[in-house]
Amino acid sequence: MFKLYPKLAVHNLKSSYRVTVPYLLSGSGIIMMYYMLFALTMGTRGSKFYGVTSSGAALELGTYVIAIFGAIFLFYTNSFLMKRRKKELGLYNILGMEKRHIAGVILTETFMTAAVCLIMGIGFGVIFSKVFFLILEQLLGMPGLIPFVIPLSGIRNTIILFACIFLATALYNILQVRLSKPIELLHGGETGEKEPKAHWLLAIIGAGLLGAGYYIALTIQDPVAALAMFFVAVILVILGTYLLFMVGITAMLKILKKNKGFYYKTRHFTTVSGMLYRMKQNAAGLASICILFTCLLVTVSTTFSLYTGIEDMIDSRCARDINLSFTGVKEEEFASIKEKAEEISAAHSTEIEDVLEYRAWSAGSIREGDGFKFKDSTETGTIYAYFNIFTPEDYNAFAGTNYTLDSGKVLLCDPDGKFDSETVSLFGKTYQVEEIDMPYTNSQYAAFANIEKYGLVINDPELILDGRMANPNEGISSDYPWLDPMYTFDFDLDGHDPETIKAVHDELMAWFMDEKWNWMASEINGPGMSWSYNNRIQEREDATSLFGGLFFLGLFMGAMFLMGTVLIIYYKQVSEGYEDAKRFDIMQKVGMSHQEVKRSIHSQVLMVFFLPLLMAIVHLCFAFPMLQKILMLMMMTNLDLILLSMAGCVLVFSMFYLVIYLLTARTYYRIVESTN
Repeated sequence: MFKLYPKLAVHNLKSSYRVTVPYLLSGSGIIMMYYMLFALTMGTRGSKFYGVTSSGAALELGTYVIAIFGAIFLFYTNSFLMKRRKKELGLYNILGMEKRHIAGVILTETFMTAAVCLIMGIGFGVIFSKVFFLILEQLLGMPGLIPFVIPLSGIRNTIILFACIFLATALYNILQVRLSKPIELLHGGETGEKEPKAHWLLAIIGAGLLGAGYYIALTIQDPVAALAMFFVAVILVILGTYLLFMVGITAMLKILKKNKGFYYKTRHFTTVSGMLYRMKQNAAGLASICILFTCLLVTVSTTFSLYTGIEDMIDSRCARDINLSFTGVKEEEFASIKEKAEEISAAHSTEIEDVLEYRAWSAGSIREGDGFKFKDSTETGTIYAYFNIFTPEDYNAFAGTNYTLDSGKVLLCDPDGKFDSETVSLFGKTYQVEEIDMPYTNSQYAAFANIEKYGLVINDPELILDGRMANPNEGISSDYPWLDPMYTFDFDLDGHDPETIKAVHDELMAWFMDEKWNWMASEINGPGMSWSYNNRIQEREDATSLFGGLFFLGLFMGAMFLMGTVLIIYYKQVSEGYEDAKRFDIMQKVGMSHQEVKRSIHSQVLMVFFLPLLMAIVHLCFAFPMLQKILMLMMMTNLDLILLSMAGCVLVFSMFYLVIYLLTARTYYRIVESTN
């Protein structure tokens, strides 16, 4: 008997090639993806590029996602295989094979399937991983920096993980056989669903869950809260989607059935009745397709937006090639920094140009109507706002103007158009407002669209005296009753050569780090001294390494979700093709023509498989406000680019979906015809 197991296993796999070949290919694909992502993670660990930690962490997270998805996916597709196999296994049982012998056949088949999937998956993973190493390097903008590796630990972990998954599916299949009677196995693949009832309570609950998820996505304003609530909204939408597909479609079909003018037509009659009697099975499959396709659209569109928006992020964070800000330094010390910058630039045969230089005070506040309370930014409030505050003299020197102000008036720059009152309450007083345009000043906060940004020119000796501003924070115990001004010195270098920019920036900062110890010993400077510095080249490398890694991972996840969508649709069509064959044969025998059968098939496939696509697009539209706020946290604020990226992803993957529909519809019809 043991010698018979391999022969039976090979025969069974060959005879059911329509379902086993896609299973082998998809299993191999998931194994290949897992191995390649593991190898890429190991490769980044051996690299020294800037941002390697964030990119490596994103890739490592991807291996866990693929492992979880792979387990769920293989179990899900295994259920389709078992449904097709029950008649065959029941026949073995009736012909005299004991259930332990059937279990032996199942284990042998699983061993063969796992061996083929692991050999193909790891083999193709090793072959194609070099290509993906090169793709990742190009996305990171750092060719040649990631060493190509074939990690033995990756091969070992892949074998152990997926061997356990395949073994778990085999044990599950054996348990099903042991708990089933021979007659149940014999007719298990032909068991249909009873006509489901329209459970209106479940429909209301489903609509409520979906509505709650949509409400969170549409109403949440704070980007940090949006990130925290994102997974809550996702869970609500998933649960609501499953419930509505299970009971909502049933209710819709029952309404169509009551419409005699619609229902009693050959094409509609077969479509509606066929879908209605298998709605429980259809609901789970359709909801799964909808959720997978939504995940595909969200993952690829958001990571693509981040990657294509890198230059916008750089422009918002870095006004010039090199950006320097210092607080708590003397005016003559700041002058020495500028002199040193010119000296180092000249040593590198370049000149400083397009300088942005100013002195201002920085303060954060909570927006309350037409006023602002200057409090700790961690305090909850309506809207947080950031101010650059100038004296008239400092602003005139900065902007080349000649404004004069009395003590009851302020000049306010509102680049985002968030403030529209003629008066403003500040520092316990009310001032008349005159709006002005101001050169770029909020470099470190410009990317955070959730923070209101203002430039303020004020003439108040009680607030600013002798080059220092009274600390406006209310109710906060502070060791610093006076705030020092922030000196900003941003500049470009002639030619904008990346290597020169990095060299000048690094040498200037090395000199400053040596000098600051003498400056901090000053009683005037004291421990309140602080500084920030960046340059466009380093910012671009950092952003490219992070968002390039995320985009690469997004493509990986998108490919995985697309593969899952394709396989679920395919198995659904194959499974229903076999189930519908007898029904359509009966319809032809009672008078339906060949063309009528074909139109009925076409109508059913259209109704079934384009509903998940429509719902996935609706989900994405409602998720957009929340996704936009989450992207703000990653400094992506270009709304047009985000919309264009998402619209492009919807268009491209909808075309993929259409191709899948056309191919599976042909497979479905071929099965129905060949069976008859």
